Amino acid sequence: MNTSHHSHRTELDEQFQLKGIIGFHPKIVEVLKLAIRVADTGAIVLIYGESGTGKELLARALHDNSRRRDNLFVPLNCGAFPDALLESELFGYKKGAFTGAMSDKSGWLEHAGGGTVLLDEIQEMPPALQTKLLRVLQTGEFSPVGSTEIKRCDIRVIAATNKNLPELVRKGGFREELYYRLNVIDLNLPPLRERRSDIPLLIENFLQIFCDQYGKENLEISPDVSEILCNYDFPGNIRELKNIIERCVALTFGNRIEISVLPTHLLERNGHFSMEHRLSPFQEAKERAIQEFERSYIIDCLKNTRGNVSRAAQVAGIHVTNLHLKIKKYQIDPHLFK
Repeated sequence: MNTSHHSHRTELDEQFQLKGIIGFHPKIVEVLKLAIRVADTGAIVLIYGESGTGKELLARALHDNSRRRDNLFVPLNCGAFPDALLESELFGYKKGAFTGAMSDKSGWLEHAGGGTVLLDEIQEMPPALQTKLLRVLQTGEFSPVGSTEIKRCDIRVIAATNKNLPELVRKGGFREELYYRLNVIDLNLPPLRERRSDIPLLIENFLQIFCDQYGKENLEISPDVSEILCNYDFPGNIRELKNIIERCVALTFGNRIEISVLPTHLLERNGHFSMEHRLSPFQEAKERAIQEFERSYIIDCLKNTRGNVSRAAQVAGIHVTNLHLKIKKYQIDPHLFK
């Protein structure tokens, strides 16, 4: 691992708030260095990156390292709202502007005064709304839906997309003036497959988070699982890795994450159904069933003996040392049954 990137990264972390953005790969370090340089300038930033690469985290880091940090950070996903609703979320509306508008309501542009608004999936914003956003960026002015009143707002806009915007502009799918207005500084988040050396770090981080969340201790990952994860392409990027680790932690009863708890598509892509593994899904399923049975059987015995381990061993007909080992393996606390 290149130590110069490590030292760059450490310097960045000492100077700035970079919560949750993990990695020493030169590609991510470069993005962060540029992000930090523009964080407090107030410049409009356009973040490019595939789905799951951490665009919202990066936008939040820009906000946290700017003079707006004490005001709101509002992430809005333009693809998640019907057109009309997105407009009233942003600009607010006047009473009677549409059916159900019983009173005036302010939108995020007003509500997040002095803060930062992230417009994610900006390419999904309808053309009429793109025109209104352009006006906001040029003049700071807007009108609530159903109103002629002109309001002013002081917010920083950050846009994000997983699409090729210049291409969309060429095809007429995105307003050219808005694109040029947004594209002052562009930050390109690399996909996970282009920064593989960060995968072990990310695994370690998510493992810690989900062990805490699920109340499990000292979970380790088997070398096989590590190898599969480090060679996988992660079309869903960091979000996909995070979901996989959560699944593994939730499904593991012992203290080691084995291949059997990985999603099958990972094994297929990795050609891990070689002869030895072709036999093993059955064996692994059987092993898992045995572990689950053992765990719940031991819990039942401990319930019956009110947490008395030596009595539980007699009931189960196994040696007390053996039972102690199993209690440790399954992380069962006998005191809970007293």
